[in-house]
Amino acid sequence: MARILLGVFAGAMSAGFALLVAYDLLSPAAGGALGHAAMAVLMAGATALLFARQDWPLWQLRAVEIAVFATVAAYIAAQAYGLGVADLQAGSGSAAWYHNLLRFTLLMVAYAVFVPNSVARAAAGVAAIGLTPLLVAWLIRIRHPELQAAFEAAAPARVFDNVLLLGAGAIVAVAAAAVIDRYLVVAYESRRTTFYELHELIGSGGMGEVWKASHRTLARPAAVKLIRGDKLDAADRAGARQILQRFEREALAAARLRSPHTVAIYDAGVTGDGHFFYAMEYLEGLDLENLVGRFGPVPAERAVHLLMQACDSLADAHEHGMTHRDIKPANLHLSRRGPGLDFVKLLDFGLVQTRERAEDSTQLTAEGTTSGTPAYMAPEMAVRRNGVDGRADIYALGCVAYWLLTGTRVFEAETGLALIVEHVKTAPVPPSRRTELPIPAELERIVMKCLEKDPADRFANARELAVALAAVPLQTSWNAPRADQWWQLHMPPAAARSIDSALATSA
Repeated sequence: MARILLGVFAGAMSAGFALLVAYDLLSPAAGGALGHAAMAVLMAGATALLFARQDWPLWQLRAVEIAVFATVAAYIAAQAYGLGVADLQAGSGSAAWYHNLLRFTLLMVAYAVFVPNSVARAAAGVAAIGLTPLLVAWLIRIRHPELQAAFEAAAPARVFDNVLLLGAGAIVAVAAAAVIDRYLVVAYESRRTTFYELHELIGSGGMGEVWKASHRTLARPAAVKLIRGDKLDAADRAGARQILQRFEREALAAARLRSPHTVAIYDAGVTGDGHFFYAMEYLEGLDLENLVGRFGPVPAERAVHLLMQACDSLADAHEHGMTHRDIKPANLHLSRRGPGLDFVKLLDFGLVQTRERAEDSTQLTAEGTTSGTPAYMAPEMAVRRNGVDGRADIYALGCVAYWLLTGTRVFEAETGLALIVEHVKTAPVPPSRRTELPIPAELERIVMKCLEKDPADRFANARELAVALAAVPLQTSWNAPRADQWWQLHMPPAAARSIDSALATSA
C-alpha cells in the first residue's frame, strides 16, 4: 500500500508540473517552463519506477520516499529563494513568500497522508519540510546583506505567516498521520488475530506450538503453527533471529509452491499478543516414519506410489530454485484428501535453500553445525556448506525409499556425527538384503542410484526420478480399492484425525 500511495503522489506531482509547463508556454512572461518540465519528468520517472516493481524491500521504498519528497521540497525552496530575493528587492511585501509557505504546508500534509508512518517518523518528516522555508530565509539574509533593511521590515509579517501556516500545517499533518497509523494498526491486528480460532493444542517443540484451529468465517479446519513471543524474548538475540528466519522462510517457501503434494499455507502474521504464526491445511493421517514404524515395510508397489507423489512436490520446489534439505519420513505426511487415500504431502520447508540466497540459507544453522537430519543427509551437505542443489533431496528421498522398503535406515550409528561419516564414506547395502519382502531389481537399481555419493551419478532432478519410478515393472499395482482396504483396517476415519508430529516439533 505504501508503494501505491507514494506512486500516486509522484504521479500527481508529475501531472501538476506538466500543467505548469503548459501554463508557462501559454504565458511566456511567467517563466520557469524548463524547471517545471524537469520536475515533471523526474516525478514521472519515480511513478514508473514505483509501479514497475511490486517486491520493494522496505529500505529501498524509504529511499525513494525521501528522494521524491526531498526533490519537491528542494525545488519549492529554490523557487522561494529566487522569489523571496526578488520580492525584497522590489519592496512589494510578502505575497510571494506567503504563496511559497502555502506550498510547503501542502507538502507537509501530503507527506502525512501519502506515506504511512509511525507518529514519530511522520513528525520528523513534517519537521524537516517545515524548517526548509526558515533555512531559505536565513540563506537570503546571509547571502544578501544589501537587503537587510527590507528583510527586517518584512520580518514581522513573515514571522506571523510562518507560525500560522507552518505551525497549523504541521499540527494537521501529524494529527492526520496519527489517525492513519492507528487505523492501519487496528486493521492489521484485526486481520491477523481474528481469522483463526484455536481449539486444541496438538503438540509443541522448542519454541513452537501447533494448534488445531478453524477459520472464523469459512469454518475451514486449519493447523496453526506458533512461535511464542515470550520465549523469543527469553532467547539470545542470535538464536531468536535464526528461529524467526527459519519460520518465515518455511512459510514463504511453501506458499510459493503449487504442487498438490506440498502442504498448503493459508496465512501468516503476528497475533495481538506478539506470537508469530502461520496457518496451513489440517492433515489427517500419519507420516511415513510412523507408517513404517507401526505397520512395517510397505510393498514395492505402494512405495512407488508414495515416492512418485513426493517427486511431484520436489520437482515443483526445484523448478522454483529451492532445495528442501530436510527430506525424511517424518516430513512426508500420508493423509486423506477428500475421497482419496494415500495422498502424500511434503512438510517443513524451514531449512529450504533458494538459488538466489544460498549463502543466507546456510547461515540459518549455528556456526560449526550442519543442517538437516543425519540419517537422511546427502554426503555433500556434510562436507560443504554452499553448492548443495536438488540432488541432495534426491539422495534423501532414496533414504526414504530404503526406509519404506526395508523398515531400516540406510546406515545405523550411535551418534549423528557417526551417521554423517557413514553417508560420506560407506557404500550402502542393497535394500533387498535387508528385507524379506520382494523388491523388483529395477526399483532397487533406482534406490541405489539415488544413494550415489557423487551427485553427478544420481538422477539429475525429481522429474527424471519420477519417470524412472513409473517405468518399474510391478507384478501388482497399488490402486484405490487396496488403499481403501488398508485405511479401513488400520486407520479408520475416527482414528486418522491426527496431525503429523513433525508439524509440532519442526518449530
